[in-house]
Amino acid sequence: MQINELKITSRRLGLLVKMNILTVEDLLKYYPLRYDTVQTLPYSQWNEKENVVFQGLICSTARVIRLSKNRSMTKFKVMSWNEELNITLFNRPWPSQFGFGKTITIYGQYQGNNNVVASTYNFKPLDQQLGLHPVYPLIEGLKQSDIQAIMKEALKHVDVLPQRVPQRYIEKYKLLDISTAYKWIHFPENEKQLHAAIRTLKYEEFLCFQCVMQSMHEKKEIKKAKKFSMATVKKWISGLPFELTKDQLSSIDDILYDLKSTNVMFRLVQGDVGCGKTIVAQISMYANQLAEYQSALLAPTEILARQHVDNMHKLGLDATLYVSSLPTKEKKEILTKLENGEILNVVGTHALFQENVIFNKLGLVIADEQQRFGVKQRRSLLEKGKCVDFLMMSATPIPRTYAHFLYGDMDISSIHTMPKGRKSVVTKYFKTSSMSPVLKDVLKFIQEGRQCYVVCPAIEENDEFKMRNVFEIYEGMTKTLKDIRIGLLHGKMTSQEKEETMEKFSKHELDILVSTTVIEVGIDVANASVMVIYDAHRFGLSTLHQLRGRVARDKKQGYCFLLSASSDPQAIERLKKMEEL
Repeated sequence: MQINELKITSRRLGLLVKMNILTVEDLLKYYPLRYDTVQTLPYSQWNEKENVVFQGLICSTARVIRLSKNRSMTKFKVMSWNEELNITLFNRPWPSQFGFGKTITIYGQYQGNNNVVASTYNFKPLDQQLGLHPVYPLIEGLKQSDIQAIMKEALKHVDVLPQRVPQRYIEKYKLLDISTAYKWIHFPENEKQLHAAIRTLKYEEFLCFQCVMQSMHEKKEIKKAKKFSMATVKKWISGLPFELTKDQLSSIDDILYDLKSTNVMFRLVQGDVGCGKTIVAQISMYANQLAEYQSALLAPTEILARQHVDNMHKLGLDATLYVSSLPTKEKKEILTKLENGEILNVVGTHALFQENVIFNKLGLVIADEQQRFGVKQRRSLLEKGKCVDFLMMSATPIPRTYAHFLYGDMDISSIHTMPKGRKSVVTKYFKTSSMSPVLKDVLKFIQEGRQCYVVCPAIEENDEFKMRNVFEIYEGMTKTLKDIRIGLLHGKMTSQEKEETMEKFSKHELDILVSTTVIEVGIDVANASVMVIYDAHRFGLSTLHQLRGRVARDKKQGYCFLLSASSDPQAIERLKKMEEL
């Protein structure tokens, strides 16, 4: 069932299409990022800087204070818990809403001294709002209330989804039916329902995944063995300006054997960020080129794709960039050369999946950070050639036993050793929302000539939930640190703007780069050996691991400071775990 068949506004429909959500199943699989537990605590248990929710009676006239043309704050008082609380609301200049004597429910952060900064509010009874509430990842123009309303509409049609798990397995493993699982994953009444829904949906996902993997391996595709000189490859390796590690050489041997084999390669190369997987991929492309086949390297971001091309050129390896932001005329020229075989090595993003991308003799596809591409996407690229060898690379650490479970009979090469001189990053967690505990160290490192990343979870202020954003941090730092050169990088910038900012940072024309997770994958600035991550609890372990890898690119000791004021025991445990990993 297509989403345009749902009773939703054209504005919301357009936002969903922009998010590549086209069917009801796509929509129902857009799972919550997390769940907020709404519970009340007595005023006596409130701590400064902690989130609170309470119901109260408005006991003063609301007044609006204009801060600038588009910014304001509204102030009024509320009686709750036998206390007179001072409420501040930003960018809600509607004093008539907050009439004297109205009962209001406030969600916000306690600032101490009876002051609360409200993030949101409503006039529904609080007892109707207690419990678990889904929090979804958002794009610009979409609010939590929007996505929740859309999801409730989609759940009316949940019965159209197929029940993929056989009934015998549902009974054997005490799983939910698929309709109930989707209802409970989006709107659970309690944690018991949530865990039952997660368990059922994970089982279905793994069952489908294993069926696909087994099906792929049962085909046992036979290809024509690629012919190239091993001696020529070894000579090229010996001419590199650095020495490869034992694990890198072992992985290369595995891949070269696969390329020469009559069995289609299906291999995963895994290793920590900075271990040297990229050069392994480039040597694979060189060998494939010697065999007169074309290679396609798939990168998750345009910045990383451009970086791959630059690095390949430095090594004397021909490579062409193909991304959607290229001029139309240039793209047409590249497509013509790919189709007639003039281009042997192409590096690109999702643009390579398009139907008009035709290869003359595609022999090797490499997916960098493979988990960022869907199975259908990877398959669409592989089908552009005949019996194409496939190499996946991942920096997410997966134990070999688990990797075999996840990827079936896929061959796995692991790179454990780091290049000479590389040190593991020193990671420290601080229970704070401010940079003050680490600022002295950061400034000391900058004075020594190093550079620093400052990572924020959001691009701009979001009224739905309070988190530090790049604009807020950037503006604050530029006002405070007058002598420090500070740059800004985020996903809403154009490709050219991103490139220019990264170029400045690479040339050390900037000391600090304030950024979102756009830097997560593959940006390589060796001198940037310090990172500060705001609201670190809002990132998963895998993302934190990837981010931290950006400061492990040099022989200098790297440092990663995790800042979080969260009181959630699980979040604290996860951040402390990062100190050990």
